[in-house]
Formats: sequence, C-alpha cells, structure tokens
Amino acid sequence: MNRDLKKGLSIGVIAPIGTLLVYIAFVLEVDIDSALSSFEKTNTLTHHISLSVFLTNILLFFFQLRRNNEQVARGIIGATLIYAFLVVYIKFF
Repeated sequence: MNRDLKKGLSIGVIAPIGTLLVYIAFVLEVDIDSALSSFEKTNTLTHHISLSVFLTNILLFFFQLRRNNEQVARGIIGATLIYAFLVVYIKFF
C-alpha cells in the first residue's frame, strides 16, 4: 500500500470524528456522552455519522484533487467506504 494512500485513509478516518466532536461540543453545547446517548435514543446516530463523514471527506477529497494528490484522495474515498459499511452495520445489526 502506498504511503500517500495510507495518509489519505488515516485523514479520512480521523477528520470526521473530529468534526462530529466539534459539532457536539460547540453547536449542541452538551457533553459527548449525553449527545451520543440522545442520538441512540432518537435513532439519529447513523444520520450524524453520515453527515459528518460526507461533509468532511468531500471537502478533503476535492482539496486533495486540487493539489494533484490523487493517491491521498483515493485513501479518503476508501475511508468513506469504510464509514459507509459501518453505518449500514449500525443501522441494521
């Protein structure tokens, strides 16, 4: 596996987590535990994960394409697919 591909994969996995935490802390203004339990009670956890992944990774993907880093962009797409499988697993199992 290429080093740039690993870099994109790690960026694509870590950045949406950070985005979701920032959203919970500054927009919702509640602690993380209560927000996640509220998401689970209202069955919106997968919605929040999906939105965080999509918004973050689409920006990172196009930014890397603009900089001609195709391998990093491929890694970001791979991370997005990993999150897609995770969301399907959480939603249905």
